[in-house]
Amino acid sequence: MSIVCVGELLIDFISQDIGNNIANSNIFLKKAGGAPANVSAVLSRLGQEALFCGKVGTDPFGDFLEKSLLKHMVNTSLLIKDKNVATTLAFVSLENDGQRDFSFVRGADANLEFSELNKKELEKANVFHFGSATGFLNGSLKECYRLLLEKALKENKFISFDPNYRSAFWKDKEELFIEEILYFIKHADFLKLSDEEFEIICKTDDVKKGLAYLHKLGAKLIAITMGSKGTCISNGNEIAMIESIKVEAIDTTGAGDAFVGAVLHHFLVNKLNLKDFNLVKDCVREANKIAALVCTKLGAMEALDVI
Repeated sequence: MSIVCVGELLIDFISQDIGNNIANSNIFLKKAGGAPANVSAVLSRLGQEALFCGKVGTDPFGDFLEKSLLKHMVNTSLLIKDKNVATTLAFVSLENDGQRDFSFVRGADANLEFSELNKKELEKANVFHFGSATGFLNGSLKECYRLLLEKALKENKFISFDPNYRSAFWKDKEELFIEEILYFIKHADFLKLSDEEFEIICKTDDVKKGLAYLHKLGAKLIAITMGSKGTCISNGNEIAMIESIKVEAIDTTGAGDAFVGAVLHHFLVNKLNLKDFNLVKDCVREANKIAALVCTKLGAMEALDVI
């Protein structure tokens, strides 16, 4: 079985001047990033055939990102290089109050077009994971995202969806964000949400009420990651809370992506037969362990060396 992960691949420049915002930071560490790319790397590290589908520039950053994927044995046959637009960059710093200061320079990831993709490679995949933070922003990626979902549905693929809400992208536009993602929720065989995303989408902190709403929309299996509280899972008939794993966290960036990749790995190992809720709980329990390990190293993709 194989899985296609669709969306952005970018450079994360992480400030080493802890306590300063980006304007006052002088030293940045270059890391490979992008939620769906992280998921594909986790899957490959765990032994699955994972393909990353997205676009970078034909520049040194794009070369670095391609090499980063290949290091983790990700299939890059669906990675497109843009000759005219530079690779997307993100700058992140951690301020004294724990808040992240974020600046985003969007580039090539926005320009992915459905017509550029190798359709035969897409047809071979069993699972499509849509987990792009930039997939609903302006640009041809947005249309490509929807066309890939339509293709996956037509071919009866397993659909995984993580909205990857970023407040920096959707400030004062939360209703638009919700409107954009509803169609993906409707068709999700597996829906992963953070507790923040859950409350934004469901407009409630009542877990049972919110889960009922999401299942009514069409989502089949739902996981809500709640940090140290654990992970809540529901199949529409049963709900369970799976405990989190305690570690000395250095960097939580990419933990959610590691969780998704690990869950999908265990689903694939079990041939996507998820009717047994005890089996699902075991899959989520194992995924929580992987997500916790990733938090013990700096950099979402480089942290995968612990797997």
